[in-house]
Amino acid sequence: MLSGKRHRDLTASHEHYLRALFKVRSERGYARLADVARELGVAPPTLSVGLKPLEARGLIAHDDHRFLVLTPEGEHVARAVHHRFAVIHAFLRDLLGMPESVAHDEACRLEHELSDSTADRLVDLVKMTREDAVARDFFSLRFAAYRRACAPEASCSACDLECLTRSAAL
Repeated sequence: MLSGKRHRDLTASHEHYLRALFKVRSERGYARLADVARELGVAPPTLSVGLKPLEARGLIAHDDHRFLVLTPEGEHVARAVHHRFAVIHAFLRDLLGMPESVAHDEACRLEHELSDSTADRLVDLVKMTREDAVARDFFSLRFAAYRRACAPEASCSACDLECLTRSAAL
């Protein structure tokens, strides 16, 4: 887990910018504004404006060639966001069987809200099912066939999860 100070005051967009910059630099060894903008699907001027607060906070800078770089603190934040994304993505795709595009889009939204402790437990679950063939086979077979069967109840409007809270209390 990448623990430490969480930058909860960063917007989801800022976290996306940091993660995209991290990804582009990791793949290419350098990152131009246009490369990061392309990765994010935004116009370079939009990205330029969005990066200013990150630069002011000392999370990104420019090198001698005017390429974008993450400062040590910026890299720490980018790695933490990337870690949460990867964990959620693996959970959705590998355990829940979500299609790749759905897993990616959902992970992009959820990466900003997931706590470090929840990410740690999801890592444990994903790793356990990858490393333990018995657990993996049991989970995949049981989960693939499982469909909840809720009894119609007057108190259940669009499944208020009363069945979960009731069974958790038992």
